[in-house]
Amino acid sequence: MNAPTESSTESAVLDWFERALEQPAGQRDAWLDAQALPEALRLRVQRLLQTESSLGGFLEESASAPEPEGFPAVGEHVGNYQLLARLDAGGMGVVYRARRADGSYEQDVAVKLIRPLHLLAAPEFRRQMLARFEQERVLLGRLQHPNIARILDGGRTASGLPWLAMEFVDGLPLTEHCEREALDLHARLRLFLKVCAGVQEAHRHLVIHRDLKPDNILVTRDGTPKLLDFGIARTLGEDANGDPGATQLTAMTPAYASPEHVRRQPLTTASDVYSLGVLLFQLVTGERPYRLDGLTPAEAERAICDGDPPSLRNALQRAAKDDPASAMRASQLTDDLQQVVAKAMHKDAARRYGTAQSLATDIERWLQGKPVLAHPDSVGYRMRKFVGRHPLGVIAGTLALVAVLAASGMALWQARQARQGAADLREMNHFLLEVTQASDPFDADRELTLSEALDVAATRIDERFAGRPELAAELRFGIGYSMLSRYRLEAADTQLARALAESRTAFGEDDIRTLRVGDAIAYLRQEQDRGQEAEAGFRNVIARLQRNRLTDDPLYGNVLGNLGNLFLVREDYRQADPWLRQAMAWFDVHPDAPANDRANILSNLAHAAHGLEDLPRADALYARAQAAMAIAYPQGSPDQAILLNNRALLAEDRGDRAAALALHRQSLAMR
Repeated sequence: MNAPTESSTESAVLDWFERALEQPAGQRDAWLDAQALPEALRLRVQRLLQTESSLGGFLEESASAPEPEGFPAVGEHVGNYQLLARLDAGGMGVVYRARRADGSYEQDVAVKLIRPLHLLAAPEFRRQMLARFEQERVLLGRLQHPNIARILDGGRTASGLPWLAMEFVDGLPLTEHCEREALDLHARLRLFLKVCAGVQEAHRHLVIHRDLKPDNILVTRDGTPKLLDFGIARTLGEDANGDPGATQLTAMTPAYASPEHVRRQPLTTASDVYSLGVLLFQLVTGERPYRLDGLTPAEAERAICDGDPPSLRNALQRAAKDDPASAMRASQLTDDLQQVVAKAMHKDAARRYGTAQSLATDIERWLQGKPVLAHPDSVGYRMRKFVGRHPLGVIAGTLALVAVLAASGMALWQARQARQGAADLREMNHFLLEVTQASDPFDADRELTLSEALDVAATRIDERFAGRPELAAELRFGIGYSMLSRYRLEAADTQLARALAESRTAFGEDDIRTLRVGDAIAYLRQEQDRGQEAEAGFRNVIARLQRNRLTDDPLYGNVLGNLGNLFLVREDYRQADPWLRQAMAWFDVHPDAPANDRANILSNLAHAAHGLEDLPRADALYARAQAAMAIAYPQGSPDQAILLNNRALLAEDRGDRAAALALHRQSLAMR
């Protein structure tokens, strides 16, 4: 093992020193003692804290501490500005309020200088700090945006110390402003959109802020947020080895740092998106998603990288007990907004919003009452060892309309005389055509998606099909299933419950159309984490299909597989295996059944065999499933990518690392 270099040691000292500065002043020593640090490192940081405390007197114009050579004092000039008073000090710099002193015009500015403490540090440490300070000046010079504090001037003092003059922002930190002004949820989100605009501007110039937090976003008296402190920002794609002064220092605010930042991995714009997600969580709930006070670094890293934050609703409900403002925000909250925050704060950077603008766009959609684009993870993604969920019948609006029309037409022709069925079909056609016309930009102020058009259709069923439960049930089932596929669970629950009641009225408890709705509701309960209700629902549908001799219907094969998959998600492989075997047996005697359903059952059965440690059988089943999916999805699919990944894990367990690597690469390429 190589010995640590002076540069790496000094970087570690700075990292821990800046973390300690985040703690309340009276608790820093106790916090530092609680960290699992090497004794030499702990003593170095403790000495810096002691020196920092003594230098605080110097910064207030006390003579109790020695002045670093060449460092300007309050009242002196820096460039064309006179230092008036100290405003704040962070991990790297100290900020003064200053005023233009050359008489050309009156203007208050914020002048930033490197912390005096850092000028007393070891030479390598000082060099890194000076380089990082210079980088901030370069980066700020690129950014001109109403939501970013502008750089106005810069240079070096007579002793050669860098300084920069910025727009003076007379305001409050973002969260404090929202509380003081008692902003409701919609007002907070509209303010947050301006923050996103500033971050997007930085990203447009390939600048990652890396320290987005309320204290670095001040809101002026007119309600304009301003991004501050690009001291640890860096350029996207910058080589960490190319500029030690700019990149080796690992300062951060852990409470707002992304998992990849905490792990010291390469950062992208998605890292800032994560921090925006934490800010959004705090604006909505009044608290941060993770409570890190008193945790060791390892515990904090586990909390951020592996822990699950509370849902917005749970956090707000806790706060609402003692805070009427939180209760008001809780009443405005919906599942869609929770999905937006979850996507922004996803552990996997690739699963977050690609840009700050994408996040802002979804918030704007929510504010306008439109469906958001954020979708939750599938079981196959959230649990690497699990296979993907059974594909939902309606993926996009077009398919939803076709499925509703086809299913309704078939049901009606079977249930009624040809003339009546044709008349009903015409009526449903007219209704669906009216829905599609809602997406015509000539008739609306914009072009609606078909998914949005279906949402509109759901509100019109009662009016259009009053007294016709057989038609309303079929349409509502198709629309409710579409909502389920888009993970709009509350809306899907409403529509499917209505569809079940109408189907029972129109067709009876044991009709295949009623049982199809029952299967969808059981699947909805699974998605709602109501596992016992889901299991009871699947078992009830299976029993009714058997009792009414409807086992040749494709619903029977699918619901057997759905129940098996429910046990698979629970990792109860012994119960999953027999149900999946029954499902596979049904598909074996029904060769005309959909090929994609057959392939997914094979894949699920292979995963159950893997869980039971029957590795040869699992490999044989994976091979069959892979061949079946190649036929069903010649261009690839998410289910196929999950299968390849699961087969790669099996290859790892069998010790075949070369095969595992090849399968992982295939899965990654397909994803």
